[in-house]
Amino acid sequence: MTLADTARLTKKLDEQLQFIRRSSEAYDQGAEEEALRIATSLRVLFHQTGASTSLITHLGFGGKKMLSSSRGHGDWKDHLSHEINLSSPVPIRMRPILSDEFHELAIDDWWQHEAVFVHNGTNHSRRKLILSAANRDGGAHVDADLETYYEFLCAGKYLFGITGNLQYNGPAPFPQGVTIYPTNAHFALIRQFAHEVLTSVAHFRWLA
Repeated sequence: MTLADTARLTKKLDEQLQFIRRSSEAYDQGAEEEALRIATSLRVLFHQTGASTSLITHLGFGGKKMLSSSRGHGDWKDHLSHEINLSSPVPIRMRPILSDEFHELAIDDWWQHEAVFVHNGTNHSRRKLILSAANRDGGAHVDADLETYYEFLCAGKYLFGITGNLQYNGPAPFPQGVTIYPTNAHFALIRQFAHEVLTSVAHFRWLA
């Protein structure tokens, strides 16, 4: 690979990181659907197949390390917390933890081996979730049908739910007497992965 090729690919890496950074900022301001754009950029960075070469492979970054925010649960509990607001039309949501506590992993372990969600006894990796969001749920393509685990993840019925039985001065902001579950865990997980990537790039000086 020539110096010109390396310079172009490094510029493309910086572009994708800028996309992730801008979408993360928009997510934090309330545009949670920006997680789908994040997923598309993460696919560009990390997804390697026989027919498609990831950007980190082009750059020879396969031996670099990543920072994982996993805390030992091997599930969404490592990355997300509940947020409750009984005055909101959406009284319960999931939030990425976005802490500064990490452990190091090889890129391949971070991308496709460490579990971030478990459904029916099957572990699902960052790679699985990112490809579901990017390839099927609107990041780069929309499928008529979603995978069963992904539908379950989005529905949120495995999470804490709120059944309202409250009195308000005026109309209740959310339906009372029915259980409402958070339906944004898939987006919140992707935002957490963006936090891991941006922190890893700075910590390990990918662009130095």
